[in-house]
Amino acid sequence: MAETRITDADLSRRCRQGDPEAWRILIRRCSPLVYRVALRMVAGPAEAEDVCQEVFMKIHSAFDTFDPTRPLSPWVGRITYNTCLRRLKGVARAGVPTEPSRFDWMEDDRQPGPEVMAARSEAGDLLLEAMDRLAAQDRALLTMRYREGLSDTEVAEATGMPVNTVKTRIFRARRLLKKRLAPQLKDE
Repeated sequence: MAETRITDADLSRRCRQGDPEAWRILIRRCSPLVYRVALRMVAGPAEAEDVCQEVFMKIHSAFDTFDPTRPLSPWVGRITYNTCLRRLKGVARAGVPTEPSRFDWMEDDRQPGPEVMAARSEAGDLLLEAMDRLAAQDRALLTMRYREGLSDTEVAEATGMPVNTVKTRIFRARRLLKKRLAPQLKDE
């Protein structure tokens, strides 16, 4: 059976029925989103992998709360976002630095997109360094919007923020990135 032909509604129905193949498809379909959002919010790949496991356990136990008439990505994104926020709050209380020093792009089965190709170039490295200095929530918003292709409404649903707040934060984060990158990119 072709994974890409299974709708979110069919996939959720099959997962609720306990179909192990449906769960494998769900994990393959959602892992890139979960990992990339987690990687941009927590301190490094190892912790991002821990977040992935925690998120999929939460998805499994809370799948009955998913509305099959809605897209799956924002629901999964919201669980990921909230899981990361809880971890960041716990880490901040423990006095451990919460900002990673560098981000790596997660490869998936798709052909590398423009973001991955840019990340391999010098300009991409500059962008990653500038993103490192953004707040974890702003990095997550930018990741969901531009890397994962979620609409502003879906990002708002995933984060629990009002749509206008999402738009404003994304606008401000992009403006800050542009300001930080302008001196380095001016020469090119």
